[in-house]
Amino acid sequence: MQFGTVCIIGPGLIGGSIGLGLKKRNLVKTVIGVGHRSSSIEAAVKMHAIDKGTLHAGEAVKNADIVILATAVNQIIDTAKKVIPCMKSNAILTDVGSTKHHIVQQITQNIRDDIAFIGAHPIAGSEQRGVEFASPDLFVGCNCIITPLNNNAKGLEIISSLWKLLGAKIIYLSPEQHDEILAYVSHLPHLIASCLVNSIKQEHLVYGASGLRDTTRVASGDAELWVNIFDHNRDNVIKSIDQFMAELAGLRNDLLVKNHAALLDRLKKAKVSRDSWFHNNSKIREETNKGNV
Repeated sequence: MQFGTVCIIGPGLIGGSIGLGLKKRNLVKTVIGVGHRSSSIEAAVKMHAIDKGTLHAGEAVKNADIVILATAVNQIIDTAKKVIPCMKSNAILTDVGSTKHHIVQQITQNIRDDIAFIGAHPIAGSEQRGVEFASPDLFVGCNCIITPLNNNAKGLEIISSLWKLLGAKIIYLSPEQHDEILAYVSHLPHLIASCLVNSIKQEHLVYGASGLRDTTRVASGDAELWVNIFDHNRDNVIKSIDQFMAELAGLRNDLLVKNHAALLDRLKKAKVSRDSWFHNNSKIREETNKGNV
């Protein structure tokens, strides 16, 4: 399958990895990148994540068959509003935002009748940011959640195929379901990692080893980016914090009253759940890699 001309607005870690993945698999004719700085565009071209780039989104999307919004979540809606009037008829607009309800709602209200919008979120990446950390195989074995709100079957099929060919497993959810789930499995872990680091005296961190490093890895993520994510999904994140605090309070009480049996049950339950998830996730990645995606 060929996707023609693809325009990636924001060729950073995720956007750059999309470009590299599409080009590696010969899935595109041309990849156009749009950035805020000439230096970032030059870096993306040098890495071959894009074929050419510009600072002008309106001009870049004119001949694009697919436009991918890979900016920070707080910029996606405004960027969409700017490029929608410039897109050609029958083109497809999609995004990679890590929150969905507000983004999908706003873009759907502003989309033209002759353009399809398909919301998407690949669950991949790292605490690093920038095209220099991009990889053509970043999405191999990962889940990509697609949250369509309209009945554009062709657009849905094309965007689903794009992510499948990049190696992702497709999951269809409503925007509301996406945000509720991601609050627990993505947004809460980042908050916990940050709180854990902040709860340790600076002079004591030097004594930490791989356990602390691995547990707090995501706390190294871009702070401004995460403030915007938390704000977009505020209600769900607050609910996830409340549930975590209840679990933590229960564990604290077990320690307080020396209920070793209850504490052991909590730790065993966590081990079984985590080991099962990690084993299944690793198996999926191995099977996907065998398919030479």
